[in-house]
Amino acid sequence: MEFRNAEQDYVTEALTLALREYSMECTKCPQLMQTNFKTELREILKELFSSKYGKVAVENGKVIGYLVFSGPWDGFFGNAKGVYSPLGGSAFAGGNRNKLASKLLEAVAADIIADGVSSLALTRYAHDEEVGNSFIMNGFGIRCSDAVMKLNPRNKISDINGTITFKELIKEGKREITGLYRELIRHLSAAPIFFPMDLSRTEHWFLEDGIRVIAALEKGKIIGYMAFTGSGETFISECRNMYNICGAYVEKEYRNQEIAQQLLEYICGISEEEGMEYLGVDCETLNPTALRFWGKYFDNYTYSYARRIDERIIGYDEYLKKEWINK
Repeated sequence: MEFRNAEQDYVTEALTLALREYSMECTKCPQLMQTNFKTELREILKELFSSKYGKVAVENGKVIGYLVFSGPWDGFFGNAKGVYSPLGGSAFAGGNRNKLASKLLEAVAADIIADGVSSLALTRYAHDEEVGNSFIMNGFGIRCSDAVMKLNPRNKISDINGTITFKELIKEGKREITGLYRELIRHLSAAPIFFPMDLSRTEHWFLEDGIRVIAALEKGKIIGYMAFTGSGETFISECRNMYNICGAYVEKEYRNQEIAQQLLEYICGISEEEGMEYLGVDCETLNPTALRFWGKYFDNYTYSYARRIDERIIGYDEYLKKEWINK
């Protein structure tokens, strides 16, 4: 087996591996759509295989695996330069896929670190435990997940409480949830999540035309909200028959009253009325409240893994050479 740079000549073989992995996930996650994503994955691979940070594993003249990262970007999960491999950006075949994943990571990481990158992240299928455990043993931790719910048939999530009303906030009306959104940011920055957000970039995200906000009101007061959109974090969540939840928060004093469940049921109803077949959500797995809530109604189909490498390793080879020469 040898490792070569990921180039356009390998896209067709890589596509076969990518489609096989999606098919494997569908067998373990029945809520996923049985859709041929050949076109979408081909475009992802064509773009990725122009990246500087990618390797394919070739055995007996055949591609048996690949791992490609895009980037780098500054300020990636902290004050570091980072790279990211999206869903479809890696695939592994053969009888020892965990070893293959580890070897490909070794080959790619050498180029990445040489360019001063110390933050790595990648998204993989949630039920591929063999490869997932390989990355965990290589120092990665799970930090977020994408999940899916098939709308029809589905179990009813909650009855709508007669004391609670719901309305969609339009355009400038979405500013009414600013206070709740700030509380969400405080929640995310506290223990055990420790996830800081840049207010200058994120505070008005819900004013974007593509983001719809449903507010829950009691006696005219907004006590919670849930937002959704037609786009998402993966090629799967970009499907035309799928909406994606992109934010939710309920005031502390109104929790344990199924407000969030009623908001979710309300959005499920809207989605069905508008011809959607699936509802998706992504959340930080290091947010235990969100993880428990969404896990009751959605099935995970991805996990995203992240590793922060000790920045002192950058340039360490040159340091060792100098030390050895001096001694």
